[in-house]
Amino acid sequence: MTYDTLTLKIPYPGLKKTILYLVNQSAISVKYCAQRWGTKNDLNEIWNIGKTNLIYENDKNNIEQIQSVGTLFENNIHGRSGMGDCDCFTVFGIAMLAANGYDIDNTKIILQGNKPGAPSHIFLSYEDKFFDFTEPLYNSNRNYKFYQIVNI
Repeated sequence: MTYDTLTLKIPYPGLKKTILYLVNQSAISVKYCAQRWGTKNDLNEIWNIGKTNLIYENDKNNIEQIQSVGTLFENNIHGRSGMGDCDCFTVFGIAMLAANGYDIDNTKIILQGNKPGAPSHIFLSYEDKFFDFTEPLYNSNRNYKFYQIVNI
């Protein structure tokens, strides 16, 4: 099976469209997550699956590449299974929460940066628990000067 990134190898489209693409990629990833990791994972298990399987790599050449979870693991744009950046990791987290029956209405996307209106990092929270798979510990996040919380 070939997995698709919904043709998101595009120049940065702006924050509003990026969030829309991220949510769309999450939605098409739920089935893949359920089939690969099951549907009975608690929050700690979701965190551990992410930390064990995700590898950080920046997008190249100012191109926004938001991978679906299937693409992230089966048809990776970087050539290595699980390799992506913080927006790919956010897709993974949202899809895993949905696959395991967590209420997505309690999920928030958190944007952070050092300048107002210019986010440089993205991750998610669920009921005040942080899922920043770039951090070494569950429920931890970076200290940027500015942040914005977006409802899904």
